[in-house]
Order: sequence, then C-alpha cells, then structure tokens
Amino acid sequence: MKEDIIIFTGSFGSGKTEIAINQSLEMLRNKERVILVDLDIVNPYFRTRDKREKLAELGIEVIAPEGKLALADLPLISPEIKGTIQDSNRILLIDVGGDEVGAKALASFNPVLKDTGYQLNMVINPYRPFTRNAEQIQIMLKDIELFSRLKINGLISNPNLEEQTDEKVITEGHNIVQEVSKKLDLPIRYLTIEKSLYQKIGRQNITEEIVLIQRFMELPWNESEVKWSINKNRRDLKN
Repeated sequence: MKEDIIIFTGSFGSGKTEIAINQSLEMLRNKERVILVDLDIVNPYFRTRDKREKLAELGIEVIAPEGKLALADLPLISPEIKGTIQDSNRILLIDVGGDEVGAKALASFNPVLKDTGYQLNMVINPYRPFTRNAEQIQIMLKDIELFSRLKINGLISNPNLEEQTDEKVITEGHNIVQEVSKKLDLPIRYLTIEKSLYQKIGRQNITEEIVLIQRFMELPWNESEVKWSINKNRRDLKN
C-alpha cells in the first residue's frame, strides 16, 4: 500500500479535516512537499479551503475550487487533482466528506487511485450522529465504500466532546472504535488526543499509537483564538 496518498473520510463532525491538517503539518516538518486536497463539499464551516492562506504561509499547497466555486456542490478541479495523484514528487492528502455526495466525488478518481494505490482512513468520533455505536459505524463505512468504489483500509479513532472531553470520554469512545476494528478486521492507525488534554491524562491503558493533535478548525466567531504553528511533538510512540 502506498503511504504517499492518504485519504481521510468520515461523518460530519468526525474531525477528519482537523486530522488532515495536523498530518499535513507533520509531513511538512519532515521536509516533504505536501499537497492537501479539499473534497469536503457539504460542510459549511470546517473546510480546509477556508484556511488556505494560513496553510500556504506554512508551506502546504491546498487544492480547492477558487472564488465563488469554493461553495460549489460538485468538485470542478478533477484534472488538477488527477495530476497530483500521478505526480510522485509529493505527499498527497485528501479530505473528503463521508456522505453520499462526498463519496461519489471521490469515486471520480477511482481509476487512477486503483493504479497508484492509496491509504483510505475512516475517521470515527462515536459522539457524533450516525456513528454512536459499532452498528451505525459499520453501516456508514459500507455506504462510503459503495459510493466511492474504494475500500477503507484503516480507522482513525477520534473520540471527543470538544471542551467536555476527559479520560472517560476518550476511553469509552475508543472502545467502540476497537469493537469495529475487530469486527471488520481493520487496523486502527492511531488514536488522536488533543495535546493539552494528553498532558493531563497521559497514555492510560491504550495499546494503539497515540497522535497528539492541535485544534485548528474553529467556528468563525472563535477564529481569533486559534494559533497556527507546526506541532513539534505530534506522536507519542509506543515503547
């Protein structure tokens, strides 16, 4: 499996855009050329394209519709995206919605992705609608595969209730993701924990890799509180 094409999908509010940005910054810290493609068509608030200027200042290329097309219902940038998929001199990350519209947008790149290989991760926050238990998560996962015509080959556990997140929230949510992992025989690539929270609760009894993330995607009225910087302590690797 190629590790230079990494796709993040998931339900509304799963945190996939946040994770895509964090991983982009980590790749950039490793001196990679990083391209981040925004195929999240539906979400009106948490979209990578809205942070394009700040990401560009840090050295990340963002591909998304320009101007009025930024709010288009369908991606109109297929040739450019296909070109980046075929270009081997880069790390490519794709942020795509987990609904039917988003998955169908991803399906348009199915032929070229099948040729190049890809890592397709479903980001799961069990505290969001439609993914509150293993059964709901499996239904959504199968729907994404059906409409995208691609196979999900990894899970990212992102259990949180924003400011109300604590050790119990993380543990109970992660248990649900572990249940899905066992039922579908899919690996959990890592569990995400917000950096400042991890400093309070530590690793606990978690066996999977933990990735520390910074929260960048805030609602417009909270935007001034977000500090943009490269996270230098992203991973807490297992001993």
